[in-house]
Amino acid sequence: MTRKRTLILTFTAALAAILLPLIGCGRGVDYTKYISEKRSEVYLYEDDSVSIKIQCSEKEQPFAADGYVGDVSPLVEIFVSLPKNPEELEVSVEGHGGEMNYQAVDKRFELSFSAPPFKKDGVEVTLTFDGESKTFNALSVKYSGVMSCEQAVNCVAEHDKPLFEGLTKNNLFDGEIFVRLLYDEGCYYYVGVCDKTKHITAFLIDGESGKILATKSLQG
Repeated sequence: MTRKRTLILTFTAALAAILLPLIGCGRGVDYTKYISEKRSEVYLYEDDSVSIKIQCSEKEQPFAADGYVGDVSPLVEIFVSLPKNPEELEVSVEGHGGEMNYQAVDKRFELSFSAPPFKKDGVEVTLTFDGESKTFNALSVKYSGVMSCEQAVNCVAEHDKPLFEGLTKNNLFDGEIFVRLLYDEGCYYYVGVCDKTKHITAFLIDGESGKILATKSLQG
């Protein structure tokens, strides 16, 4: 073997020794694959007499906070409040809808159905009650700079590495994750990490910066 060939082989082996650990670190675990509830869209309309909220999610059905990720299905939830409750209230949005159910505890009408997230800046909502129909434009609460659900999960994973690493075995995550878009004069995310003992570590994060605003421990 020539001196030149020996030097090339030595250099190649040394380079591989440096690069292989880096490649292994780059693979990591994709924690977003363990999301069992993802509320990605919220639409709002409100005036002096009508309040409408629409939430678009992908959620485990049936939902159970048990640390296991089941089959996830699209879900749209609509909530309507009126100053005077009619005997019947029907709603229509994006070709979906039906008769709403009144929930006395929350003092509002509710309806849910299976449909993909609308992913629009606004949706038209038609309410039919007392013999007439009225249409309202519910607007998305998202604005420029608001991160996605997946980015919110990654922010939390980066913030609390010991929690995520403690639930990771053989490149598999031993739990499930909930992430919900929230709105209160600004966008926020709730991220819940649930292990198989039903213990949940919950985080509230800023929807733009990803800053952790609060952390809470819950037992399911």
